[in-house]
Amino acid sequence: MNYKKESYPENLTDLLNHADDVAKTILVKLNNPNCKKVGDLYGVATNGKIKRIKKEFDELGYAANEPHNIEKPNEFKGLYIFGKEEDGSVIPVYVGISRTIFRRLRQHGWGKNHNQCSLAYLKTRHKWEKEGKKSNRSTITSDDMVTAKETIQTYKVVLWPVSEDYNLYFLEVALAGKFKTKWNSFRTH
Repeated sequence: MNYKKESYPENLTDLLNHADDVAKTILVKLNNPNCKKVGDLYGVATNGKIKRIKKEFDELGYAANEPHNIEKPNEFKGLYIFGKEEDGSVIPVYVGISRTIFRRLRQHGWGKNHNQCSLAYLKTRHKWEKEGKKSNRSTITSDDMVTAKETIQTYKVVLWPVSEDYNLYFLEVALAGKFKTKWNSFRTH
């Protein structure tokens, strides 16, 4: 047990087996013709801001957390997996985790700075480096990331609820490893 009185799993093999089952289910969901793209789940409100289309999330079974389970009751805690259509199927390209997935998906596709749309920043930086351009947090602007954000909006997405922090962090690494996702990196800040 750690200092927060959180217990460790009894059997890591069970966690790995669970990760296998989750991975299989996610692949099926990503390749389902009804799987939504990130851009299908958000729209422009009358005030011009990007808003979550609650009906779309609800129809997919991605309801907000129950108020007694989390400090942010109108959010979704767990994993999100982005998939890219390639050669007739959808392959996972990124696994992320968040206590606020509804907000996090919006940030990935429409964020204003590198902290909000970190995947778009990474994709832009990677492209610039291949082209021999100087790329860092001060040289890449929101405008530079537009193409990457538009690409992210076309990614299929599956959400997977996980309430226990240990399982959440473990599954992120395990699934990224199983899927061999192109855009995950576990380098510390």
